[in-house]
Amino acid sequence: MVKIPDEIKDFIDAQGIFAVGTVNGSIANVSPRIFFKIEEDTIYWLDFFKHKSFKNMQANPLVTISVFNKEELKGFQFRGTVTFITDEPTKSIIKNSIIKKTLEKNNSEKVKKISDKEAQVIQFEPKVCYSLNPEEYTDMCIGSDIDSTQLFQK
Repeated sequence: MVKIPDEIKDFIDAQGIFAVGTVNGSIANVSPRIFFKIEEDTIYWLDFFKHKSFKNMQANPLVTISVFNKEELKGFQFRGTVTFITDEPTKSIIKNSIIKKTLEKNNSEKVKKISDKEAQVIQFEPKVCYSLNPEEYTDMCIGSDIDSTQLFQK
């Protein structure tokens, strides 16, 4: 796994949202996530709806996460794999900590209503990290525990 530097963890937290890219066969899907938490080498998020992304992740655990700040023209992309946390009490502990953190930052009625739903806990382990900064070489990885040219290739 790639250790996520504190600077990048802080950056993702400051944005409060990231996009998750999944694929199943030839159909790609991108969806936003606001219910998440970041640890040293893992990102967890909640899936309340179990629609396209969820089904794609069940079929293909290879996932891309992207986060970007449009004012600073700065961002990061992670490629890695997901698993589903199902064991209790681990699932409830992670879910409750994510909901608490998200509601502290966003107390809209819509977010509160979503947080009351049943959720699947997704565990993402990054294998490769890229910069999305336009002035940098975005095709060169800035952190990897594998040969990044091989990830997502069949």
